[in-house]
Amino acid sequence: MIVKCLIFATLAAVGRCAYQDELARNYIWPLTVDSYNHGVKSCIGNTLGAATNYEFGAQITVKCDDHSSKDSCSGYTVAIHTQKAVLITFRGTISESQVGQEINYTLSQPLLPFIGGGKVNGYFLNGYNLLWNAGLKDSFLRLKNKYPTYKIWVAGHSLGAALASITAASLTATKLITKDQLLLYTFGQPRVGDKAFADAYPSLVPEAYRVVHHWDIIPHLPTAGFMGYTHHKSEVWYNNNMKKGDPYIICAEEESLLCSNSVLTPTQSDHGEYYGLRNYLGNHECVPGGGSF
Repeated sequence: MIVKCLIFATLAAVGRCAYQDELARNYIWPLTVDSYNHGVKSCIGNTLGAATNYEFGAQITVKCDDHSSKDSCSGYTVAIHTQKAVLITFRGTISESQVGQEINYTLSQPLLPFIGGGKVNGYFLNGYNLLWNAGLKDSFLRLKNKYPTYKIWVAGHSLGAALASITAASLTATKLITKDQLLLYTFGQPRVGDKAFADAYPSLVPEAYRVVHHWDIIPHLPTAGFMGYTHHKSEVWYNNNMKKGDPYIICAEEESLLCSNSVLTPTQSDHGEYYGLRNYLGNHECVPGGGSF
């Protein structure tokens, strides 16, 4: 299948379309949707097939703030033998109270210094640190060391996309992996840090793709320029329903009016569904097998 890929970029990036729709559609997005399930280990076989195709690491969930026990952050690790990759992926917010906490924090608190350069949202940085130190790091390193030739995939949706962005950059900034090993795919990612963070990002994570569905509102938040918030590149924009074969545009720059920044009236309805598959928002369902979505 040939998928139309339009690239708006600097001359150095023209002709390069490393983003893979089939990889995102058939593997990374379904496995990210499964991260919303509290028992993800029982779900991922629907996407990955026989148990011999993968090795589950661990699912880690932590309380993300002091407001409510429902305000949690969660992610998991798995080695995918058929793809020769270790995946770390994160789910998004699952409670209205946490949405409020994220908004209040963003509006009232300054950005915090990031180890790789620039500053990032403190709520996102705290969530990453809590998860990493609660066992996600140990689980990842066990799989990474067991399969040293595997690529490292990092992914997430919504809040999880922000956690994934920080995680990927931290992996190379702390020299746990080399940047040529790393691939970042996020879905519905909010702005994570300031212009200095965005400028430093390509040197830390050269293969970074922020996938945006149509008029999804979350990638428009926080507003560009507020407290210096700036998206890191590159954006992959589907200005359609993301059906198989639908075209997409890659904008290989931080903020481009040729991609989703051109949308004047973003909506919440496009945030929960990517590639025709809705996330289940903590309803404990598994992604159906066989790509039936």
